[in-house]
Amino acid sequence: MFGRVTKYFEDKGYGFIRSENNQTYFIHHSKLNGEHIERGYLVYFDVYSDDRADNKAMNISVIEATERSRRNNRYGKKGK
Repeated sequence: MFGRVTKYFEDKGYGFIRSENNQTYFIHHSKLNGEHIERGYLVYFDVYSDDRADNKAMNISVIEATERSRRNNRYGKKGK
């Protein structure tokens, strides 16, 4: 499923993703598989549930990172 990171508290190790179906999913740093995420990132993720909640995200992969796009436009690609 695709979604966009709406909040991520790096110091606390959790955050939230708003999916393409407008549901909110909880992210825990232990489910990031080494990915770095920030607010605004477009991500792909799998949904799972446990005894505490139904809407949780795991196996998160960054599809588009906002600062990566800005860096490419500023330093690496010529604008029109």
